Amino acid sequence: CPIRRAFVERAFDDDRPTPLMSLLRTRESVGGKGGGLRITLLMTLIWVNARPPYSSGRVAAYWAELLDRENPREEGARAIRDALHELQQRGFVDLNNVGPKTYIELRNEALPVDDDGDPVPYVPPYGQQPYISIPRAFWVDGLAGKLSGAGVAMYLCALALTRAEKPEFFIAAAHFEERYGISRSSRKRGLAELTSLGVLSVRTKETMDWTTARKLRRNIYR
Repeated sequence: CPIRRAFVERAFDDDRPTPLMSLLRTRESVGGKGGGLRITLLMTLIWVNARPPYSSGRVAAYWAELLDRENPREEGARAIRDALHELQQRGFVDLNNVGPKTYIELRNEALPVDDDGDPVPYVPPYGQQPYISIPRAFWVDGLAGKLSGAGVAMYLCALALTRAEKPEFFIAAAHFEERYGISRSSRKRGLAELTSLGVLSVRTKETMDWTTARKLRRNIYR
């Protein structure tokens, strides 16, 4: 599943929230209730609708089962419908009714509308824009149904911070805040969640600050 880097990262001279940050928050820009489902559902729509016309008429229960929601044909389906309407109101998808069916049409996840306010249809980023590859394990191993909003946000950040040849990373707070904008509390909660689930491993590295002659301890994640 390709997710554009601009969905997760912001340019160094840009202090606006990334699409990831905006989905993590409520529309009042506080808290994060429902953020995990909004983010994972959008990722799942991109994963499943990988071919033109990048739309789907599948029912809510299908997405609820795929995301391992409890009681997928009732409460789970209602949660999916609520999340879909929230994604529509935020401009990430279009919902079109054709008879009894509702068709979900994707927009560009990193730039859902252009400068004129017109919708930007989805096309895969291959060969056009930098992107992060989300492995099938995110769904097959059940992470999509287990991770909280903070957990899935830090999962995407961890993928953005690593490469196949360089799987380890550490968090430099000032740089991380500037680049990703995830709050300190969400960052700590998400990293702890990913570590407890075995998605990340962590070791401690000691370095010396020669200016202050003090030892510094840093968590290195893999």
